[in-house]
Amino acid sequence: MITQYARQYEQTQVVTSSGLQLVVLLYDGAIQSLEIAKREIRAKNIREKARHLGRAIAIIGELNSVLDLEQGGEIARSLRRLYDYMLMEMVEANARNNEQKLEGPLRCLSTLREAWREVANQQQPRLVGAR
Repeated sequence: MITQYARQYEQTQVVTSSGLQLVVLLYDGAIQSLEIAKREIRAKNIREKARHLGRAIAIIGELNSVLDLEQGGEIARSLRRLYDYMLMEMVEANARNNEQKLEGPLRCLSTLREAWREVANQQQPRLVGAR
């Protein structure tokens, strides 16, 4: 039952989130999926490993596909290179059942998540009279 409420809360978060907050939620989902995939590799549970890696690959693929290289300039190009690197590492981790290949993508995602979270927090409207 708690899982049902957690899913409802998560769905409400997505519906009410700004674009920046949504990016943070996507990073959260990718990080969580990679952490689970690592555990499944250790447990030799190939099916679940593949499912969670597939989810992380889909999230990063989607983030990669919406980059606007014209408007985003060098930042977008740098993100594209990072996303491509992470995707290659995840595919390699999947093919070789190598959890170590997920360390780099996890570090990148965690760093990017924190940066986007900071931007999202700065964009939130300030309450009148709040300090």
